[in-house]
Amino acid sequence: MNPLCSFQNLLKENECAVVFDTISRHYLTGFASTDGALLIFPDSAILSLDSRYFGMAQAAQEKGRIPREVTLSPEPFSKVFGALCAAGKITHALFEDLRLTVAQLSRLAQRFSTVRFLPMGDRIESLRLVKTEEEIRRLGAAQALSEEALAYVLERIEPGRCESDIAADLEYYMKSHGASATSFETICVAGKKTAFPHGKPEAIKLEKNTFLTMDFGCLLDGYCADMTRTVCIGKATDKMRLVYNTVLAAQEAGIAAVRAGVVGKEVDKAARGVIDNAGFGTYFGHSTGHGIGLEVHEAPSFSPKEERIIPAGAVLSVEPGIYLPGEFGVRIEDLVVVRDGGCENLNHSTKELLEL
Repeated sequence: MNPLCSFQNLLKENECAVVFDTISRHYLTGFASTDGALLIFPDSAILSLDSRYFGMAQAAQEKGRIPREVTLSPEPFSKVFGALCAAGKITHALFEDLRLTVAQLSRLAQRFSTVRFLPMGDRIESLRLVKTEEEIRRLGAAQALSEEALAYVLERIEPGRCESDIAADLEYYMKSHGASATSFETICVAGKKTAFPHGKPEAIKLEKNTFLTMDFGCLLDGYCADMTRTVCIGKATDKMRLVYNTVLAAQEAGIAAVRAGVVGKEVDKAARGVIDNAGFGTYFGHSTGHGIGLEVHEAPSFSPKEERIIPAGAVLSVEPGIYLPGEFGVRIEDLVVVRDGGCENLNHSTKELLEL
């Protein structure tokens, strides 16, 4: 069953929903556009697009990428929606209260004063928790391309090159091999800056016997990749090895705890416990992982506060880290697919400490 049909099954007989959010429209229709509106009824849907996208949508529907039950309209949403309201076919409509701004809702309510707008809640987000096998395939392909980019840059890392050079190499490889974009701003930091979990790459030269952390991913066929590897340029000190091996053990413990039906905070606890027991608990400040899909950060999560049960088919990162201010930091990240009885790791590149 496609996502649109799954959503329609959540609608009551007399309900309709209006969807403006770019990601939500992409998820429900399979078509990405920066503008447009989707009107959904229990047994039909209308996708309103302007001239920039209408022809592309027609071609996509002919190829089966947009469900046949979606009627494509070149008319503005206000005209389509207004006509249905005037005909008495819409008295109330669900809206995306998790994504629509107060100002947007206010304009909508003023323009269509006869319609009662009701919050949709997390109906779309709850569907997105569980990925279809096709979505998992796309996520795997995006992750594989990102790993190719890593292999490419590992041959090009050397003292004297800059953080920004390595970041550019990663992005060049991904974009020149099919990625439409990066899935987020590439993190590529070296030396003391590896203690900044979200540090930005700069024209700072790499030095011998320091860590380099690369957190990156591509956007491929609409789906995001996300991975992190920390490598050593030259030789690691005993303390660097201790911290690296602690993070790796924490990640392995987290991955081992992943299975359908586990509560999200229990995976975080498994990874965090390793770091706590090694005496570095103070230096692990973020969550162990987050969901990923059309967006790089989605529900659910592996965090100390995540009370939800993680379902089979969810895809999340597992990325513990230790960050020692003024010294260095280490993070290692893979994406895993939650399965009954365990998980499937979408990453295959080595996690042994590389000394380049």
